[in-house]
Amino acid sequence: MNKREGASFLFTITREIQKSFISPVILFTHNDFAKSIFSAYKNLRQALLDKAPAEKIAEIISSFHLKWLDDVLEIEQFNSKIKETPRDVILKAIDYTIECSRRRYSDLNQYIDKSKTTMSDEESQLMQSDLTLARDMQDVVINALLEKQQFISSQADETDYHVRIQDEVEELLHWLDVLNDNLGTEFCKVLNFKVPLATNDLTKTLKQIIDEVAADPRPEAQKVAELIHVKGRALTSAIRISSVNELEVTKIIEKIKGLEARINRLKGQHSSALMALKHKTLFLEERLESLENIKTAMKNLGKEPSELNANEKNTRIFNHLLPHRDRCRLVEKLIHLWNSAIVDHDHESIISILSVADFKETFSDEKGIFTVDKYGRKIYTGVKEGILYQLNENDILVPLKDDEKHVYFYDSCGRYYINDARERIYKDHDGASEYMLSKCGYLIKVQEVKDGIEYYYDWLGRYYINDEGRYIYCDENSTEEFEHDGLGNLVKIHTETFHYESCPTQPMTMEENIYLKQMVGEALKKCIAEVVLHQPRDPVTYLADRLIKYSDNIKAHEKHLQDERERFEQSQLIHVSKESSVNCSYADYETIDDNFMTYEHETDPSLTSY
Repeated sequence: MNKREGASFLFTITREIQKSFISPVILFTHNDFAKSIFSAYKNLRQALLDKAPAEKIAEIISSFHLKWLDDVLEIEQFNSKIKETPRDVILKAIDYTIECSRRRYSDLNQYIDKSKTTMSDEESQLMQSDLTLARDMQDVVINALLEKQQFISSQADETDYHVRIQDEVEELLHWLDVLNDNLGTEFCKVLNFKVPLATNDLTKTLKQIIDEVAADPRPEAQKVAELIHVKGRALTSAIRISSVNELEVTKIIEKIKGLEARINRLKGQHSSALMALKHKTLFLEERLESLENIKTAMKNLGKEPSELNANEKNTRIFNHLLPHRDRCRLVEKLIHLWNSAIVDHDHESIISILSVADFKETFSDEKGIFTVDKYGRKIYTGVKEGILYQLNENDILVPLKDDEKHVYFYDSCGRYYINDARERIYKDHDGASEYMLSKCGYLIKVQEVKDGIEYYYDWLGRYYINDEGRYIYCDENSTEEFEHDGLGNLVKIHTETFHYESCPTQPMTMEENIYLKQMVGEALKKCIAEVVLHQPRDPVTYLADRLIKYSDNIKAHEKHLQDERERFEQSQLIHVSKESSVNCSYADYETIDDNFMTYEHETDPSLTSY
């Protein structure tokens, strides 16, 4: 690596340190994992500038592989003790993470300042822009960490708290995998690998292999030959279609080189055409960049989304989901490959492409002889030839039963495969129900096959997908079927067609409406009219006061009527009693007069004659 390449590599280091600020992870173990990544970049750049021997570069690469192995194990040990860890330890870990973020940016800034002497003015300005972006990303991460700290400190439910911490630990492990993946990828870009070129030792060329496959009468060979033929035609068409753009790119590059040569000649002459040539150069460079962008976009448009996701998954190198034993095997294999590619092995030679592809290293333990496949599994060879075995959750050898769709592994919960979302799906045997491990440690059923129908499970229950692509929910021992209405409700599906009669012409009034109209209709009408008339600032309070006042008036009016009624009844009673006494007196008087008349009538006649 020369000085110009070293200056260019500084942009790579800055970009990768920026990626460490993408996720607001929490450093639970008080260990800044990004610091070791930063040190690996610096050590590699210095080693390449100093023309260090290949053994030293291999040692740098081996150290960061082993560091990843130790870091994942350290985080897993912390994860196993989450329930015993006090909450103050988690909150202090967030403070430590914020401090590490600030220190990481400060170290990056100091390192770039020391290395700016090898940069041009334009490169320095671009680097300053990258550092400003890194500082802004650091501020965003710190704010997110402070929000996490406040949320965790206020978490009341212990179960939710432990689930949240486990999610944060998983995010930290994923972040660590991505940083190490990027580190390995960047190392591949800048290192010159020592590949032994011994063409005389190759037993067959690629053309000979293709011819032999095409001449093989077996169906498998013919299928491979047809695939090679189709791919060859597609590649030829792609080359023919892109030839026009490639030609334009070539011509533009030639013109740019010619203009740059003319600019260099005119610099010493102070010519007026110098600025025009610079503008033309800039235009051609922009056109070249546009063509490259179009070319990249056309390539991406030709790919399916699944292919793009698959390429993204294929770039994954480090995977914390593997068991510790498989992770050790992965790191050991990676270090061996790096050493083979970097350190010179003149005594080795490639015998045959096919023989190297078919070569598998064998090992042995107390269970027998085994090999390690590309998925990191131990594959044992049984007594019967052609039967392969693997260890199950009870450490017992069971036959290997991979299918076309899935590759199966074993852990303490049983047999599982990894789906496209990088989740473990547990399936005991072919045709068995599928389960997923919840955050609380329980196996939750997610799929089953019954009577040839695949049933799935979600938060609404058990369902299957019919021919129209609709989700039909049904219980296990019931014939009733339901469908989601899109509002969180399950609506029953009826087999018979319902016929509805037209509504009657007269309006349908409920008893509640009649009751409200009779009892409170008049009060609401008058009080709402007063609200509209006066339009107070608080219409609700005013309406409530008017209703209360209306109620008080009604009660006062009823009380007044009751009092009037009682007074009227009392006056009537008094008047009746007076009339009765008068009538009684008159009756007595009439009686005396009658007696008197009777007395006069009965006078002795002798007295009258006198």
